[in-house]
Amino acid sequence: MATLFEPSPARQNSPAIFHKRPVLVHERVRWKARGSSKIAVLTIRFRTIAFLLVAASAAHAAEALISDRNHDSEVLREKRDFRIFLPSDYGESVKRYPVIYWFHGYGERHNRPVADPPKRNYDSGPDYWGDTIGAYVAKHDLIVVKLDGFNPPTIRPWNIGPVETDRQFPFYFPELVAYIDAGYRTLADRNHRATAGLSMGGFMSFWIAGKYPHLISSASNFMGSSEFFTGPRGFDVEYRHDEMAANYNGVRTRLVTGTKDFIQFYHRRMNATWLFTAPHHETEEIEFDHGTPLLAKTLDFHMKAFANPLPKPATWSHTDVYPFFDVWGWSVASNRRSPGLTVLENVSKLGFRSSVREWVPGGAAMPKVKLSISTDRLYPPRSSQTLTIVRLRDGRVRTYSLPTDAEGRLTTELDGDEYEVGISPSGVLAVTGYRVDGEPWATVRRPAKIMARFVNKGAGATAAQPIRWETSNPSVSIAEPASKIAALAPGASGEAPLTFTVYDESREIVRIFAVVGGQRLPLDIRVFPLTQLTADFRIADAKSYRIYQNAIELQERPFGTGNGDGRANPGETIAILLPDGDGFRAAELLTTDRCLDTSARESDSWSVYDHVGASAKYSLPLIRPDCAPGHSVRALVRVQLPDKPNHRLRYAQIDLPIYPQ
Repeated sequence: MATLFEPSPARQNSPAIFHKRPVLVHERVRWKARGSSKIAVLTIRFRTIAFLLVAASAAHAAEALISDRNHDSEVLREKRDFRIFLPSDYGESVKRYPVIYWFHGYGERHNRPVADPPKRNYDSGPDYWGDTIGAYVAKHDLIVVKLDGFNPPTIRPWNIGPVETDRQFPFYFPELVAYIDAGYRTLADRNHRATAGLSMGGFMSFWIAGKYPHLISSASNFMGSSEFFTGPRGFDVEYRHDEMAANYNGVRTRLVTGTKDFIQFYHRRMNATWLFTAPHHETEEIEFDHGTPLLAKTLDFHMKAFANPLPKPATWSHTDVYPFFDVWGWSVASNRRSPGLTVLENVSKLGFRSSVREWVPGGAAMPKVKLSISTDRLYPPRSSQTLTIVRLRDGRVRTYSLPTDAEGRLTTELDGDEYEVGISPSGVLAVTGYRVDGEPWATVRRPAKIMARFVNKGAGATAAQPIRWETSNPSVSIAEPASKIAALAPGASGEAPLTFTVYDESREIVRIFAVVGGQRLPLDIRVFPLTQLTADFRIADAKSYRIYQNAIELQERPFGTGNGDGRANPGETIAILLPDGDGFRAAELLTTDRCLDTSARESDSWSVYDHVGASAKYSLPLIRPDCAPGHSVRALVRVQLPDKPNHRLRYAQIDLPIYPQ
């Protein structure tokens, strides 16, 4: 009989000692008598029996070794279960193996498939036409560890959406990795470590890989929701994969979607960003409902990633829901005790951008939060480094020297406002944003004239120098690839022109690089479909309307704050409402007009309606008190219309006149 080997308590680099335990066998050799004569069965020769026993033994030897284990978790302060899949020759070989960590979906456990129909088992057996984890591991040099997301007393796994307990499974993940690496013959490095998962587990696979890109080389996701509440209980926050593509520089990602899947609308929205801003992302749509179709193809994706791992990126970005975290050798700590996200962007030896926001990318900054940011070992030990800190809100500049520690780390203290930080005695250019020249936003299939904003965040001046604009995004044409930026003093800002056209109407963003002075600086520009101007909308300024909530429920309720006259006045917070049948829908509002502060965003949860865990967003813009009456704001508004599983987006332009108070 095939056997499974338990892990040794010895460390990874120590001689391993194993003892045997029977494998969990899901398929057995069955004999079936042919014809109606019982005598034929009784007179089988001994040599035939011997041959069949040898064949049966060989068949069992080709099975993956599957077993359920547990260990004591110091992080979660309890015993935690997992299922492990080992290659069939694990006991006889001395090889080391890459590891995929698998996150199961709602209603599952590490050792129990989903209870609801169609009750398919992707661990082993005949479901999925035998295309299972066990079948794959039996034929490949690979270990798969299936975590248990059990989160008592709730029935929802992984403690996400909503956050109901103090268990933080992302903190548990490195502990489990250390346990597996210590007890099994793994290739214990990020180049040979991956995550994968189904549904809620697909969300977890991407979230874990995005939180720990320095531990994970590839991540796959079978039909996972793109959004859940995550983080510490009490100040958990919406984590939307749509907005987190920058976390995956250095990680290969794969999203499997289904033509009959109930989450497909959200997958299209996610891919509309990731395919153009996540540099190593791929996706495949399969004619299937909700599950793990063509699982072997996705596991092949991981095996290819193990064979050709991506190096640590020279420049990276990271957004994290936790007040403290480590990533790529850097450490960040804060005193934040309210919902928010810490954002590091364009991080390299030359500096970084930092902020703490209520949501990303456009949420309000949280300047009262105190940050401590420590670099990797990038500088000479006990040396003095020159820092230039530019506060982007008002252009305030500080330059000073800071010593490194004995390991060459540099630690700086900031608040949660948005800063560009340069670490150089020379000039260092950074791209800080853009404005659309002559139009309020960029539109697909029309030339967009952009003025890209640069700042010199170094301690020395930069000379006037040429810029070359380039992009790897398909269906994008750059009219004038050559441009230039003027000389800039330390902390000074300047602009450079860029004209491009996007021809693909399915996308929501374009990534263009400014190649200047040996740097390749990314600039992400949002693009929108061509829309018509409408006057058919309402302004809610504390006035009540019949508003759709939870996707399809009509509720009489007020939105915004103000005098309730249904007009936009300076100092009011408003909502823009678009009519839909017997009621109205609150809209996202997109504009660059400085009269409006659009950093307040709210969510309408659609979980009860479409069972995804995602939501529709709407804006509550503040009309700045100094906005002059008589001014008219041109804005783009967007609402999400329910039509599961293929919801629709409606766009419209509006002119919003500002009236005196």
